[in-house]
Amino acid sequence: MIFAPKDLSELCYILENKGDNYYILAGGTDLIIKIKNKKIVNYNIIEITKINELKGFKEDDTNFYIGPLMTMTEIINEKSIKENLGSLYEAAYKLGSNQIRNLATIGGNVANASQSADCVLALFALDAKIKILDSMENEKIVSIEDFITGREKTILSQNEIIKEIIIPKKNSINIFNKIGSRTGVTISKISCAMNFILNEDGKKDTRIFLGAVGIKPVRAFDLEKVFANHDFKNINLEILQQTGFNEIEKAIPERSSKYYKRIAIQGLLEDMLEELISYEK
Repeated sequence: MIFAPKDLSELCYILENKGDNYYILAGGTDLIIKIKNKKIVNYNIIEITKINELKGFKEDDTNFYIGPLMTMTEIINEKSIKENLGSLYEAAYKLGSNQIRNLATIGGNVANASQSADCVLALFALDAKIKILDSMENEKIVSIEDFITGREKTILSQNEIIKEIIIPKKNSINIFNKIGSRTGVTISKISCAMNFILNEDGKKDTRIFLGAVGIKPVRAFDLEKVFANHDFKNINLEILQQTGFNEIEKAIPERSSKYYKRIAIQGLLEDMLEELISYEK
């Protein structure tokens, strides 16, 4: 059975009364694959694409607010995201083909919690918060780090959905890059998101996360230390690359893919450092 609520009140009523055997359909890029592969059987669908309250982008003096139904294409076309949230823009731009970007939603990217989800990685670095709505129309806000608990696992209960993604508005430089087998259409083999918050005293608060090296994005504290209060042009590339090598070794010591990823991260970090230096010119 397919339900297609037209607003949040109708959605909440369905969530409260439909039972447990249901799946939310937004863009459907992940759900359709699971259905085709018969990972999902005997299911009901709640199709939420008509709910305007879950769409769009807005901002105020303190935050950016992203509706979970924003597609990757809509994120790419939003001027303020490109200007202020470059890491999220790049993650959306490099996600899949044009056809996938036209369908895939940021809410789906977060709710599915794939270990290789590009936008999720950017949101971790941006210190995003997730607003959750339950079937009784109660709301709560949690950090994305607490929201995602593992590979394809979140704290969402059966009667809850993502209502909004909130990103604090900071004076920052934030970037994203990834390596995969095919540019543009690939699932990330390794990825990195960096966020440097520029304080009034000239110091930087740094958040760096690595993707596709764990059950959820992994914070690279040792990489953050390399950047600590240094101008980008003064970063020692060899130290940066060796630290990245060590971060991979620490994150996935038992996985055979570490041999590739230890080398790949060094090239990725070199490219990202070049991009960061360009911001200082």
